[in-house]
Amino acid sequence: MKVIFAGMLFLSLLFSAACERVVTPDEYFARAQTVAAKMQREADERVRLEAAGESAFNYTPEQLRNTEGDLEALVASLKQASDGGHTLATYLLANLQDNPMFSERTRKETCGLYQKAMDQGLLAAAVGYYHLCDKAYERFELHNADHLKLLQSLEQLLQKPDAHREAYPLAAKHSLCFLDEGEPLPQQGVLAAMRARAVALVLTEDQYRAEANYILALTRVNKNDRPDSQNIAYLDEAEALGCNDFHGLSAMMRNAVKTADKQ
Repeated sequence: MKVIFAGMLFLSLLFSAACERVVTPDEYFARAQTVAAKMQREADERVRLEAAGESAFNYTPEQLRNTEGDLEALVASLKQASDGGHTLATYLLANLQDNPMFSERTRKETCGLYQKAMDQGLLAAAVGYYHLCDKAYERFELHNADHLKLLQSLEQLLQKPDAHREAYPLAAKHSLCFLDEGEPLPQQGVLAAMRARAVALVLTEDQYRAEANYILALTRVNKNDRPDSQNIAYLDEAEALGCNDFHGLSAMMRNAVKTADKQ
């Protein structure tokens, strides 16, 4: 009798599993979008309070719990979608985790997410990877294998339309071309300024293409460790796509190439 009962229980579990509908990556992503829209409405309300001269930073314990719960739900849904192969969810999860205040472990995990989305053909992910993960360039190791691999990925992604072009515009964490990040936040209206910065960092596909060309122009060198005419070609393309040279690097690069050509 025990054997029969155990068999019936096993069959019941199998039947329940078979009847349970599998949630698709797109559905997980839709859940994430719903939560994100709610969080956006709440952020807009905080900006409104600030503009009205009221305190925008006072949270009740319940509001804090709700906000934390929403953030956890957002991350969980994005992760489920990403695990199912949803490229945009992978990128947005990386963007959400892209914070210099986080641990080195989180940074490496985020770089892995950017790499995954980049490998799936998303140019925005390659730009994000450069800013957070290209540590070799920061150490001036211009012929480092990882740095050269990133440059190769950027070049390959620029040679064709983005495989996920319908997803643009997409939020970036940093921009070399479309936001002067040296501008300090104002003393008043901090939330409004932060929102304006976030809006400025929502970039179109062409703007990401400008960013990628600018990165190539600034970080590529030839076998003699110098920029050359190829760097100028990247600069020209970046500027044609609307890239703003906030720090005068374009003129410096062009002068350096002219000087090298004369030698």
